[in-house]
Amino acid sequence: MINIHVFPGLEEPDRLLRQAAKLTEILDVVVSDFCDEQRVSGEIAWQLIQGLSDVRLERLRGESRSK
Repeated sequence: MINIHVFPGLEEPDRLLRQAAKLTEILDVVVSDFCDEQRVSGEIAWQLIQGLSDVRLERLRGESRSK
């Protein structure tokens, strides 16, 4: 479950929760397929996603600061 208090000033917490639920559904299917095809554990797949997410967020934050 997402803690909406992490996003102060968020005007539409219900919308964020619905979007998070939908994204989770999509990711679960993709991760399951990836694990089956690549023969890796779900834990490894989710660790990869976490690392990739950290890198992507750093890049996006850097781009927004340079604009």
